[in-house]
Amino acid sequence: MSLTTAPTNGEKLLNKLLRDLPRKQFFFHYEPQLNTPDGNSSKPDFVVVAALLGVIVIEVKDWVKITGGDQQLIHTVRSTGAVMSHENPVLTAQRYAYDLNRRFEQRVELWEQYKGRKQLKFPWQVMVALPRISQRVIEQFEKKGIWPRGTVIGKELLHSTESLQQLFTNLPWKFTLEQPLSLDMLDIVREVLNPSLMVENESGLPVGTLTELQHGLINEPLHTVHPQQLTLFEYEPMSDETQDIPGSASVRLVRGVAGSGKTLVLIRRAQYLISQYPEARLLMMSFNVELARDLKGRLRLSDQQVTVASFHKVCRKILGDHWREPLKTRDWLRQHERENLAALGLPAEFVATEFAWRKEMALLDDNRYLEADRSGRGQRLERNRREIINSMFNRYRVYQSAHGYDWDDVAAEALAVLTDDHHHPLRQSYDAILIDEGQDFAPSWMQLTLALLKPNGDLLICDDPSQSIFNTYSWSQKGLSVVGRTRILQVPFRSTREISRAAHSLIEADDALRSTEERAEPDFSSYELGSGPLPALMACADSVSETTFIDDKIRDLLAGGAVPGKIAILCHAKWHVEQWAEWARQGIYVQNFEKIKGLEFMVVFIPHLHDAFPHSDDPDAVTVVRRKLFTAMTRARYRLVMSYQSLLPKPLEPLLPHMWCESVAAR
Repeated sequence: MSLTTAPTNGEKLLNKLLRDLPRKQFFFHYEPQLNTPDGNSSKPDFVVVAALLGVIVIEVKDWVKITGGDQQLIHTVRSTGAVMSHENPVLTAQRYAYDLNRRFEQRVELWEQYKGRKQLKFPWQVMVALPRISQRVIEQFEKKGIWPRGTVIGKELLHSTESLQQLFTNLPWKFTLEQPLSLDMLDIVREVLNPSLMVENESGLPVGTLTELQHGLINEPLHTVHPQQLTLFEYEPMSDETQDIPGSASVRLVRGVAGSGKTLVLIRRAQYLISQYPEARLLMMSFNVELARDLKGRLRLSDQQVTVASFHKVCRKILGDHWREPLKTRDWLRQHERENLAALGLPAEFVATEFAWRKEMALLDDNRYLEADRSGRGQRLERNRREIINSMFNRYRVYQSAHGYDWDDVAAEALAVLTDDHHHPLRQSYDAILIDEGQDFAPSWMQLTLALLKPNGDLLICDDPSQSIFNTYSWSQKGLSVVGRTRILQVPFRSTREISRAAHSLIEADDALRSTEERAEPDFSSYELGSGPLPALMACADSVSETTFIDDKIRDLLAGGAVPGKIAILCHAKWHVEQWAEWARQGIYVQNFEKIKGLEFMVVFIPHLHDAFPHSDDPDAVTVVRRKLFTAMTRARYRLVMSYQSLLPKPLEPLLPHMWCESVAAR
């Protein structure tokens, strides 16, 4: 809210007392604009929401002396000696409360039937604060019936937050809550007071409310510049266990379970920064092109306001004339190392990621690689297989020396350009950088990110280690300290409760995924999550029956009015994607697991699970596939259909208690 009139001393005092209330029990809003259905509006000084009590509308008056009055008017004397008459502040507060109640009436979630009539699920009360008037004077007005007892508060009782909290409890409440207001209920009330907290879908329809934690992350101040408009009461940043060093980047890590609103925070944060700091330079980065395109569409801001791009597109812009098409490690392996790949029993994709990991970890020496700890890499490699990879890696390095850098070297090449060219237009040029799916950013990527950021700029990173498809580097390996700078989003809002529970059952069944220190635990109890049909697990007799089953289901969805772009077929292997090319041409999203980060769909099909675990005897390899499958499952908002041919792989058995299991006969 922009500053219109300066706050009075009394409002400053109340603001200070209210800010010190227990945050788990109270929140408040200063001067909310209450627009009523008849076109009128009002603006109470404060509205306080107490989870254990109800809603309190507070009117603050800085009167110095009261000479008399009645239930309609109160007469005061200014310091200049001028006599003034005012509406009784209790009436003023009650009028505001009635306006607020009319706003509440528009939200059916806040009402219930009680003794045959509709009433709010919580009571409301009014309070008047007179911080310069003695309680003795107030008591005289109470005795005359001008003010209800315990509703008007004088200076002696406004000395501490504890006193104010007791005053709230002592108000003449119409009824007592049997249990605290739920987080769902509190968020709806927050949205009524501040409509900007509403979350809308692509069609502009309301689908939820920003939580208090999400709202706090979005509205943190920017360190590099001052806001265009000062807020009336400066926003209080969330406290950190670790303070940022002056002159260094301000880092905030938002860790969340799948569907907890990480990307929503990222988008709303960018929109907030643009509105408050129009001169700031902003960059939003993602791992892949698909997610960057999705972010740009949801952001609805121009390129001049914020740059949205995949990481490698940013690198290409940095390199400029130095850019040339990088080598593709996988292609080289398939062309020159076919026999060794067969001897290893490993696909070119995996060996390519092994090469990339060695470069990131500076394991360029043969012996260092042989002795390196590879835990979390997704595939056990005995010493003899590492020796084969050593020889392959050395030959590849010789090839590179003659032909140039590959995709895994692009970050280092771009960083070298920024380091050498102190006048490069992108060097330390951004006031804030926002990163989605940061768990997949390698150490060299983060070094380049910091080189793009102003020395005291803001870095906001969203991640979920459970969805790490490409890399498994810790934040310390990436060169960032996130201790004390991390906020956890635990509620999986995107998917139905049934889909979320099924997906997380894979995490809980996997020792490596379950014990990951950085993993965010899902919270299924704090909010009333959406419900839907059980995810389906279809046992198909053969390839034809599986394909026919999915084809029929998609035709039914489209005939029922489903939007093609809201349906996805997600495959664990690239060669399976080609099978569904006809549906892709009709607008269905068809892609392999590596391309789906950050995306979401109403209906998701995940076929071909019978061959998803080629190394089911290797726990590390099983972990990698489960992690990817978890990511694919949590792309579904409402309907999830998984299928396999013949036998269900043993690593997927934890799904069974959470799925609707059915067989599809041969066609």
